Amino acid sequence: MPRTALSLVLAAAAATVTVDARPDYVFRIPNGANVDGVNALGHVDPSGGGARNAFGQDFEADGEQWVTSLCMMDSDGDGQTNGQELGDPCCEWNQTSNPVTLWSTGLSHPGEVSSMSNASLWANVVCSNATMSNMTAPNSTAGSMRPGASNNATTAPSVPVVSSAMTPAMLSTTVLVVAGVAAVFM
Repeated sequence: MPRTALSLVLAAAAATVTVDARPDYVFRIPNGANVDGVNALGHVDPSGGGARNAFGQDFEADGEQWVTSLCMMDSDGDGQTNGQELGDPCCEWNQTSNPVTLWSTGLSHPGEVSSMSNASLWANVVCSNATMSNMTAPNSTAGSMRPGASNNATTAPSVPVVSSAMTPAMLSTTVLVVAGVAAVFM
């Protein structure tokens, strides 16, 4: 009997997998769970896993947090900032202190150039005492709209000038699989 118990414990230990879970990323991005047909905004495969798209690369470069620089970028180069595509045109969303977006429908994918939001969503939005239409866009480098580089686009997105930061804790998940039954510990 002790041998059987030891075998079960060893089998359970061998089947224990620590997963650096990323479903929490959905909550680190405004409307992260509301873009139709997309479960993983940062991946080429909208279901998740595998290669990152331009938005995922920019998200990683900005510390895997929604910050003003990421919000103001146009990761996919479609002429709309990531914030405009995700309902945060003023870059004011914050996971803990201001988890409110201006809209949650009509969103588009910030990592897919063929996915664009209707500009009427932010046409009359006022950010930092200036209308969005009177603001200038950051410029592009390495496929992302970042301040300071040149941009040859004929129509630049309007970008607010505000500051925002968030520092949510990373989640790590342990999955234990024993005899076909899975238990998830967070």
